[in-house]
Amino acid sequence: MGLCLGAHLFIARGFLRTIEEAYRLGLCTFQIFSRNPRSLRTTKRPENVRIPFSVFFLHGPYLLNLASPEEEIYNSSKQALVEDLLWGDSIGAIGIVVHPGSHRGSGREKGLYRILYALEEIIGKVNTKCKIILENTSGSGTELGSNPEDFKFIIDGLQDKSRIGMCLDTCHLFSAGFDIRTNKSIKETFDRWFSLIDSSYLILFHTNDSKGPLGSHLDRHTHIGEGEIGEGGFKNLLSFELFRSRPLVIETPKEPAGSDEKNIKKLKELAEIDKSL
Repeated sequence: MGLCLGAHLFIARGFLRTIEEAYRLGLCTFQIFSRNPRSLRTTKRPENVRIPFSVFFLHGPYLLNLASPEEEIYNSSKQALVEDLLWGDSIGAIGIVVHPGSHRGSGREKGLYRILYALEEIIGKVNTKCKIILENTSGSGTELGSNPEDFKFIIDGLQDKSRIGMCLDTCHLFSAGFDIRTNKSIKETFDRWFSLIDSSYLILFHTNDSKGPLGSHLDRHTHIGEGEIGEGGFKNLLSFELFRSRPLVIETPKEPAGSDEKNIKKLKELAEIDKSL
């Protein structure tokens, strides 16, 4: 299977410009925000949009928190995810990527149960082909989802597991303490995750270098090869079939100008495919 590279793109100037940018970058896939990333308010969005990509993703807003002990945030998060799933379904998105949530001091177990109850409610309310894709986190503060045990708890607890997927972010893995720089440590990391969770749930990787060192719990993305994972780490990751066989979506900084091209080119070079871009 050929490498499927993508990028997080913006839609502020309209879908046509987004599609043009995806083609200009030579992408296989892309990701867009499902709404204003810093709001849970209901918003009007274009429907029945024709998107000439068979694989693309939405990313939920940062404020969405399915583990929140605050009822207003909890209920607003569930409602926002329902709306975004329905919109994603209407435009043909594979799924919407969301962070599991933060228990905000109420405790890991209570937070995980809130996520599970929220997902059961949402899955029971709307029947969409658009999946809910849970993304691993850096484990900062009271964040949940930085380890495979959290994902196993959630997936095992769901009655309908067909509607759920998983996204692994390389920066988040590294900053959560999983060394993904050498072949040995990458194998150990993947064995740890996928001895607990079937790899069929893994839908995509967010492919970002990390500004923070190993185990720092800092969610700070940087350009491929310029962070603590480094060129060697990504070259080694790209030698693993599990990594190469999933869409790889960069969420690297947009500055300076031309950074998306630079990061896509770097991944191609490290994978030793098409160095002429």
